[in-house]
Amino acid sequence: MSYRNPKYIDTSVQGSFDKLQNTINANVATMAKNQKEQKEKDEAEKNRQILAGTNQSQATITKNANYNTVGNQVTTGKVGNYFSSYPARAAELATELSKTPRPENYAELQAELTSLNKAPETMKAMLENASSFLNIKDMSDFDPNQNQGAILATQVFNNKAGYTEENGFSYDFRQGKGGSIEMVFSGQGYIPPTVEGEEPNPDNLVSFKEPYVLNSAGMQQMQDNDQDLLVSTPKMSNQVSSAIKETSVIDGAEFDKNGGFLGGGMLNENILSNETTEENFGTKDKPTILNVRSVDREKVEIGLDLAIQEQIESFINPDYGNDGQARSVWNMRIAKVADATVFNEETAALAFPELAEDKEALKAAWKKGSGAWNYSDLLSEEQIKVFKVMYKKTVVDDIMKKLNSPQYLRQRVSESQSVGKENLNPKA
Repeated sequence: MSYRNPKYIDTSVQGSFDKLQNTINANVATMAKNQKEQKEKDEAEKNRQILAGTNQSQATITKNANYNTVGNQVTTGKVGNYFSSYPARAAELATELSKTPRPENYAELQAELTSLNKAPETMKAMLENASSFLNIKDMSDFDPNQNQGAILATQVFNNKAGYTEENGFSYDFRQGKGGSIEMVFSGQGYIPPTVEGEEPNPDNLVSFKEPYVLNSAGMQQMQDNDQDLLVSTPKMSNQVSSAIKETSVIDGAEFDKNGGFLGGGMLNENILSNETTEENFGTKDKPTILNVRSVDREKVEIGLDLAIQEQIESFINPDYGNDGQARSVWNMRIAKVADATVFNEETAALAFPELAEDKEALKAAWKKGSGAWNYSDLLSEEQIKVFKVMYKKTVVDDIMKKLNSPQYLRQRVSESQSVGKENLNPKA
């Protein structure tokens, strides 16, 4: 929703803008840990319901076709209503400020006048920032453990079916401190919407627990610092491709225009071990058995270490890391791998070497660091340690599969069998 597009601006609002330009001179209560975890689980489940709101059954869609559950709240006059009193107030202020002698509250009046003068641009910037922040491109790949108010606000702001005034949801504008403007989201409704003749299901009631507020100044600061209100989930395939591209485990590998790994290239000789296995390069009837060198995981880890550490820092470094995406990567990518949720003593010892001799302490630390991560608490030391180990394992596991794939098998044939190697059909 771009505020630049005139169709989103009520004509009366545009008039207010013109008059302004011509007449003005210039945020949890403490609870037991188990209660908190249960609350977070419940909220995540409710968020899944909110996100699935527009992915309704065909029967529901057919029923809803008979009712108005869709609207455009900006064009219903909300912006116009907000600015309706501005021209008259601007005139009053201008009159007061022109008096001689100056009124005692001259500075206060001048500050208000300046705020009025900046209000249209503040509103414009706020709506542009809101259209960016309140935007979930792929709900099927979105971490539902994020802020519930913000998730619900995305549906309301974007006029998703059922999240409109007709079904009990709304947002409005109000003045904030220091000349800022606030968007206030509120209301409740049944998702999917209840149609005529049906009894509402209490389990389907979705609501703002309290008004959800977005402040124009706060959003602008986030925009200036390249921060996100709701984070997307990075694709691990992109992270893996980047690690390959930035290292030399595969010399001359090919990538698509978006940086995705396509294959090709030559395996770096240094990642192969002297251990071999027998592989058949012929057919069952006419076998060609050759010794193939194994890919040395430890050497691969060494070769990838710098690139992987840089990626990890981009998530959790306290100075520049995006820990919101670290949470999303953990919840949506890493935690879904059994190694992350099922205790493995060897893996846990990598994260907590100081506890390697105490299995119970090791289990406790791993449990504290894994599980679903929320977006409200600072990342704990245990979470960071588990993340580092599991992130590296996830990337290396993926790359090892690629290195051990059939396309690179011929490159691993032992050099001592070069004659047999030459006789292989490279296209077989």
